[in-house]
Amino acid sequence: MSTTRLAALKAADHFIEFALNKRPLCPHCGAEYVIEEHEAWHLYDSNEGSHEVECGSCDLLFNVDVRITWSFSTDEQEEDE
Repeated sequence: MSTTRLAALKAADHFIEFALNKRPLCPHCGAEYVIEEHEAWHLYDSNEGSHEVECGSCDLLFNVDVRITWSFSTDEQEEDE
């Protein structure tokens, strides 16, 4: 498959389509990059930053910027007797 570099990103209505997704999207062909399928467990590391991956659909390299958000809850508490 021959894909023009960044074709999907350039064709998007807005760049936000490629930001803050549950799974990375290839900016070249638009395919969803399934982390489990590619065994790219390093993307789940606790380190934020940029990681290079290869798209399984178009075989082009692209960078995935990892952003981690933590949340904490204390709403379920047991009452002391």
